[in-house]
Amino acid sequence: MQKIIFTDLDGTLTLKDTYTKFLLQNLTPMLVLKNSWNLLTMVISHTFKTLDDDGVKMRTFKMFFDGYDTTKPFDDFIKTIPWNPKVLEMIEQKRHEGYKVIIVTASPDVYVTHVCKHLGYDGFICTQTQKDGQFLNGEIEGKICNFKQKPQRIKEFLAQENPEHTISFGNSSGDYAMLEFCDESYFVKKLDIKRYES
Repeated sequence: MQKIIFTDLDGTLTLKDTYTKFLLQNLTPMLVLKNSWNLLTMVISHTFKTLDDDGVKMRTFKMFFDGYDTTKPFDDFIKTIPWNPKVLEMIEQKRHEGYKVIIVTASPDVYVTHVCKHLGYDGFICTQTQKDGQFLNGEIEGKICNFKQKPQRIKEFLAQENPEHTISFGNSSGDYAMLEFCDESYFVKKLDIKRYES
């Protein structure tokens, strides 16, 4: 019987949001100028709460990653990620006890696959992007992997498995459904990790 850890990425394994970092790293003055009006309307909509965080992610992805070459190296990006040492240490201890580790994140697969490989984890469940060959077309496949999507996709992942114990780590309201789904869960607030009680 398997034992599995399902862990969020942004603000859990890391101390800061990786999508924002990835976005800023790939911005160019030309892209900003080209999308200036769309950016302004998006900021206004988000300010007045007519557009949520997931909506912002989908819009910015369309604006800035249409035509992005997925074969670009990711080493420099990975080096800039501020990891959360306490969460990584706790997960590493559990790995020695035989747990597999699966990243479950709203972040896009274009770089999550490289993050997973860098950490040496066993797999990932994330927001899927559409591609035309090696290039992104700026569209998301299905829904963003957040809120209720997390346990739903975990259930699909576990369709052929019946683990004896599951643990999850998360840091925001987008993780609550996942934290409640697993047998044992922890809420992360920077370097503070507490047992999650629903």
